[in-house]
Amino acid sequence: MPDLHNPVFDWVKLASGMGVEASHATSIDEFAAQFDSAMKQRGPRLIEVAL
Repeated sequence: MPDLHNPVFDWVKLASGMGVEASHATSIDEFAAQFDSAMKQRGPRLIEVAL
């Protein structure tokens, strides 16, 4: 039975495969820039944050 660690899910690829714009952030600054960009557009957007 899958969990969040086995197998490792690539959330950005999963979202993109479903037609949802997606990105990955590894810092607060990257997240802030991606969030600002997302708020200027209509529709769903996934931002995966790994801190």
